[in-house]
Amino acid sequence: MKSIVAVSSCVFVLSAVPALAGKWEAIEALPGRSPVQVLVEEKARVYFRVTPEEPLGLTIEGPVRLRIVSRAELGGDPAGVVRYHLRITEGNTMLDEQSTESSASSLVRLAAGNKAVCKSRRMQVDIPKGNHPLKLSLEGTPAVLVRLQKAAPGRGKETMVTLTPFEAARSVLLTEGEKTIPYFSVLPGKPVRLRVVGPTRLELLTRLDFDATMRGNQTYKLAISEGKRRLREVAFKTSKATTATYTNLEDRVPSKFDRVQLTIEEGAHEISVELLEPAQGSVEIHAQIPQPAVGDVE
Repeated sequence: MKSIVAVSSCVFVLSAVPALAGKWEAIEALPGRSPVQVLVEEKARVYFRVTPEEPLGLTIEGPVRLRIVSRAELGGDPAGVVRYHLRITEGNTMLDEQSTESSASSLVRLAAGNKAVCKSRRMQVDIPKGNHPLKLSLEGTPAVLVRLQKAAPGRGKETMVTLTPFEAARSVLLTEGEKTIPYFSVLPGKPVRLRVVGPTRLELLTRLDFDATMRGNQTYKLAISEGKRRLREVAFKTSKATTATYTNLEDRVPSKFDRVQLTIEEGAHEISVELLEPAQGSVEIHAQIPQPAVGDVE
C-alpha cells in the first residue's frame, strides 16, 4: 500500500467511456418567452430570463443532452457577489440542481441595458427518449439569464482524464479484465482531497471494501465538500464485485462500482470526499473529468 501526502500534480491517464457526443445547438426560441441578447466577448448569444416569480418552462424531445449556461444579473453593486440556486425539474422529479455564486464579468454585457452580467455557471442533464416538459426554477436572486443548448446523443467515446488526489491515505490498484485502474482510499477521518479546475464535470467511481466478515448487500455513505460547504451526500447499497480484484490490498474485495457526477463551476476548487458510514470501513474512489476541449465561450 502506498501513502499519498501532498501530491500536487494530476496524472493524465486517458480512458474511453460511453458518452453523448454531438455538436451543441442553441435553443433560441421558446413559446411565450422573449429572448435576451447578451454579448459575450462581443459575440451575440441568445439567453432567456428566469426569476423566482417566473420559472422557465420548455418541452424537449429526447434522447438528448441539455446544457444550461446561467449568468446572474447584477442590479446594484457591480463589484458584489451573487448567490443563487437553480433547479431543473420534470413534474415532481428533480433532474439536477445547482447552488452557486458568481461575480461580474468584464467580458460580457447586455446588448441593451446597463445591468452588469456575471460570469457563467453550467449545468448539464441527460434527457431520455420521449417528450419531456421541463421547468427551470430560481431562488436567491431577482434574475438570472440562461442559455439553453442541446446535443444529440452520439455513438462515440468520450476521453476522460484521471485525477490524482493531492492528499489521500493510500492508493490501491484495481484489476478488471485487462485493465488496471488506480483508486484512492477514503478512511474514517481521512478524506481524499482533489484539485479540480472548472467549468467541468467531476465523476467519481466509488467502491466499498469488503472484508472477510461482510456478506450480502452492504451500505455506505459519503460526503463531498468544498471547504466548509457541503456539496452533496450520497448513500449506496452494494455487493461484492465478481470480476474485479485489488492487486495490492489482498485482505479486501472491491464492491461493484457506483458513480457520482458533480458540476464544477469556473475556477480552481479543492474538493474533499469524506466517509460518513460505515464508521470503521473504507471506500476507494477513482476521480476523472472529461478531457478539456477548446471552444467558444457561451
